[in-house]
Amino acid sequence: MRNISLFVVFLFIGSKSVAQHVTVDSKYHSPLGIPLQLSAIFGDIRPNHFHMGLDFKTNQREGIPIHSISDGYISRIRISPIGYGRVVYIDHPNGITSVYAHCSTFSEKITDFLEPFQVEAFSNNIDLKLRENELIVQKGELIALSGNSGSSTGPHLHFEIRDTKTEHGLNPLLHGFNIIDNSTPVIQALKIYAVDDKGYQIPGKSMIINVQKTKNGYSIPGNKIILTKDFIPDYGQLAFAVSGSDPIGLAGNFGLFENICIIGNDTLFQSKYNRISFDDSRYVNSHQDLDEYKKSKLRFHKLFKTAHNPLHIYQFEQIGSIKVNPKDSLNVEIILKDVSKNSSTLRFSVVCPRETASKSERFYSSKTHFIPDSSYHFKSEQMEIDIEPFTFYEPIKKIKAIENNRFGNNEITIQKAFKVTMQPIKNINIELKNQYIQVVSNGKSTPLFTKIENQKLTAESKVFGQFYVKIDTIAPKIFPENFKESDTLIHGKKLIWKVLESQTDIFNYNILVNGEWKQLEYDLKTNRLIYFRKDKTIKTAIIEILVSDNCENIGSWKKILYFE
Repeated sequence: MRNISLFVVFLFIGSKSVAQHVTVDSKYHSPLGIPLQLSAIFGDIRPNHFHMGLDFKTNQREGIPIHSISDGYISRIRISPIGYGRVVYIDHPNGITSVYAHCSTFSEKITDFLEPFQVEAFSNNIDLKLRENELIVQKGELIALSGNSGSSTGPHLHFEIRDTKTEHGLNPLLHGFNIIDNSTPVIQALKIYAVDDKGYQIPGKSMIINVQKTKNGYSIPGNKIILTKDFIPDYGQLAFAVSGSDPIGLAGNFGLFENICIIGNDTLFQSKYNRISFDDSRYVNSHQDLDEYKKSKLRFHKLFKTAHNPLHIYQFEQIGSIKVNPKDSLNVEIILKDVSKNSSTLRFSVVCPRETASKSERFYSSKTHFIPDSSYHFKSEQMEIDIEPFTFYEPIKKIKAIENNRFGNNEITIQKAFKVTMQPIKNINIELKNQYIQVVSNGKSTPLFTKIENQKLTAESKVFGQFYVKIDTIAPKIFPENFKESDTLIHGKKLIWKVLESQTDIFNYNILVNGEWKQLEYDLKTNRLIYFRKDKTIKTAIIEILVSDNCENIGSWKKILYFE
């Protein structure tokens, strides 16, 4: 602990020129052993999900102490080469759960508690849920060191607060964590749409309007939008979206917090990033205008929603669109607020044409489009596709049924994975367990985790493309990295091996030292296995490493090593 304390003092002195952006209420202890500097906030839009917590910088280093913010008990410990990596969950008496992700190591107390469960499972990867008060921690107790584990793209602490009962992510900036922020949100652009009564966008009926900032605030050219007769079909309605950002002091620009659309004196729509369900986080693809982002990289937050979008950020049940009539003149007010209640406002009017739109059919039907609330089943000689309801966000033009084992294309983004069932390769001397399904989408080949059901291969995929059955009989290969294969005398306490797996992913990895299971780390980003020698009294050891892939091929490395 003395070395850790000195390290923290050094980091604190080294970072004194950077403002501390986050303070913590006295009821909580800071989760990190250095001043809290933001790099991401709750609700930031990420690929296929909302960011569900706060990211704190760690000066691009690992090993900074992580502390429990309050008294409680550890309710879950998870280790995975993907996602949150090494992560600890602590339930607190006030009904919240705090989460500390991408750790490099856990405290000795947690590590020693976890090891027997890993030995029993014969696995370093583990997702352990604990009983109430089985492993108690105190406010300020050291629980881990910061790191870069899992899918992290750089050393930092990802910190969350959750509602213990619902497991919904809560915005920490509304629950004891505070920022000094005097900057108002920035409004960059406005987009208007014609939508139907379910909030589905009518193809070809949208328009982007640039927003200007003047000394009097935000405005659009002429402060007026004049609609053409054919912009909104007779069955359609008018809706809006806004592109903007939230500057927070020296920390940078972040995503929006609260968006409001008022027409006349009525609040038509309001979204607020106070709570998000993890089960619904992928609906970020419906909340933002994803097609516009793919096309122009402009990030528009819709000021309306589809009827089946379940996100808790919406303050009203209604869609957020409005039916317009000939000669209507609507006074529109769009307000963006940040968590510190700073606000920016855009006011303009929408003038409707004098003529009534001609009668027209809806742009979709069950004959021409996949409808979001419907399920679908397709079958060919070689494969089957099963799609559950609410897989699609919007009505999608129907594509050809399975053709040459191809279904759909990578341009279609979906909410749920669909099930793929394929006939295995027969008439060869290859076991079923060595066969797997691969999808090729946009030129990228991805092996899917494959199961065997009724002598067929099944997998789930969130991308469309062409599907193949492949064979993997090649075991992972293991090579020493920080010592030579010919070395017998080893210096230092850390041993590193490189793992090569050419086809399917690594499923499990273990190390035996003189026949006893020991903890072993796997860094998926670098394909490295890392073993820390804890018992320095062992001077001679038979080291055996076993690595299996998703097709149950097992690679091994075994040698007698001597230690200084």
